[in-house]
Amino acid sequence: MKNISLVLNIILLLAVAYLFLDRFSSKKAGQPAETTTEEAAQPLNIVHINLDTLHEKTEKFQQKKAELEKRQDEAESSLTARANAFQKEVMAYQEKLQSGTMTPKSAQEEEARLSKKEQSIMQERERLGNDLLKETDEFNLAFTNEVKGYLDSLKAQMNYDYILVTGAGSPVLVSNAKLDITQQVLDLLNKKK
Repeated sequence: MKNISLVLNIILLLAVAYLFLDRFSSKKAGQPAETTTEEAAQPLNIVHINLDTLHEKTEKFQQKKAELEKRQDEAESSLTARANAFQKEVMAYQEKLQSGTMTPKSAQEEEARLSKKEQSIMQERERLGNDLLKETDEFNLAFTNEVKGYLDSLKAQMNYDYILVTGAGSPVLVSNAKLDITQQVLDLLNKKK
């Protein structure tokens, strides 16, 4: 989740830096100025949203987060129960082996069976982890695209030149609270269900 946020923030920072350099870099001698005095007199219309606040206060995001956390807890509980049962089987096998009640052939078969069972538990742990990670990534991408759609709409409606992202991991270190449109975006996200 934070990786996607970090990547988006880096892309935004690079885009702003490119536009800044493109707009304000000095022109070589003999090149005509591209901006008219009317364009130069208009200040940029820049606003920002706080991504941390969006994640914290968007109902859909919080519901999905709770659902994923519940599924992770259930998976961990199930795997812990399987691992505990496996441990008991290993201890029973070791007791039989030490007491001499097992033939070498049956001991070898039991070791192979226990080894397969251990592999099965490890594969299940990996599969569940990958499934949850994949679902989290897919949800984050869908959420980011939904937010971007709302931001594109707001940008067009309000004639914003730039909408920056603030929050943890953001390249924007300081922002003016008067330019924060997070609440508008939250209202849009929470209205649509």
